[in-house]
Amino acid sequence: MVEAVMRSYYSAYNAVDAEALQALLSPDVELVSALGTQAGRDAYLATYGFMTGNFVDQMEPQDIQVSGNVAKVRIRNALTARNDIPDFMGQAISKGQQIVLDLVGTYTVSDGQISRIEISQG
Repeated sequence: MVEAVMRSYYSAYNAVDAEALQALLSPDVELVSALGTQAGRDAYLATYGFMTGNFVDQMEPQDIQVSGNVAKVRIRNALTARNDIPDFMGQAISKGQQIVLDLVGTYTVSDGQISRIEISQG
């Protein structure tokens, strides 16, 4: 079940389907990333809106390992700037510029929804 939730998550994320993502996230989901910590589904969706508003943001899971209710995922994240961004993680990004990140996501799934996401450089 955990792997199926993760595959649904990445499918919704890449399709820019905030409604489908919302259904996969617990109301009190916590997201920890380079952008800081966001608590709650609304905060997550605001961060998601920022990312997809500024970038064509495609996350491709390279490997999903499940242990109990935790999935550890190696991710290739390709970000292409939709416009000039003066400061993204300490650097200026030009429209059309692509950044490719190798990330590791650790996801906790409770009752069929993601309750915690921790994203780090891989």
